[in-house]
Amino acid sequence: MQITTANYYDLNTEREYMSRSQYLGFQRCEAQQMAILSGEWVEAPTEAMLIGQYVHAWNEGKRDEFIEQHPEMFTKAGTLRAGYQQANEMIATLAADPLCMYMLEGQKEVVFTAEFAGAKWRVMVDVYNPERRRIVDLKTTRSIWEATWSERHGGRVSFIEQYDYPLQAALYCEIERRASGRPEGDWFEFYMVAVSKDNVPDKEVIDLRDPERYRKELDSIRGNMGRILSVKAGELEPIRCESCDYCRATKVLRGAVYYADI
Repeated sequence: MQITTANYYDLNTEREYMSRSQYLGFQRCEAQQMAILSGEWVEAPTEAMLIGQYVHAWNEGKRDEFIEQHPEMFTKAGTLRAGYQQANEMIATLAADPLCMYMLEGQKEVVFTAEFAGAKWRVMVDVYNPERRRIVDLKTTRSIWEATWSERHGGRVSFIEQYDYPLQAALYCEIERRASGRPEGDWFEFYMVAVSKDNVPDKEVIDLRDPERYRKELDSIRGNMGRILSVKAGELEPIRCESCDYCRATKVLRGAVYYADI
């Protein structure tokens, strides 16, 4: 299968290739991820996701095309909804900053595929600049500096750790390296351009270069892929998390729960 930006998110592509989002989906709830792959469960995009896509469309030079395809951006009166007005402020914040614009220079939405950890993987890089040996990810976030509670980490963490962006950096750098045929460990630099959804948007260029962390993240993926591939192939029963939308929607009660257990 030839993976392009046009078929990158197709269900057949999801079934044949692993991706960062699919891997994390299996980590969160195997049952929900299998339901997604079977077509049984479809997650509707939230406004927050669409706003992120709108900012990415600007970065790709496809802002007008996005607006044409998403009339829900506007009220019945024809005015832009508040979330997208804020997105325009975020875009203006990035456009006015020389360092942000410098980091966003390069090829946009570049797809790479490679074999890794016993599976075929695909990644789509927001900005690829091989001349500068640089990969850049564009991220919209509620807040750049506010820490949030993470059950998995057992404490408050940055949005970088909350959403596993070091894993993304490691995986994208490794798949790009393998696809390009460079020696082991010869990774490009990885940066993030982040812009916040504050009333007055904040922005930062975040340096995610950390070879030692990359090795740990890649080793963790290797360690988890055996079970993931067995579940994906139907050889093992997927485990339900019992807390995601899919598990709540398909929950079947078997009896009463004792009050002290709630």
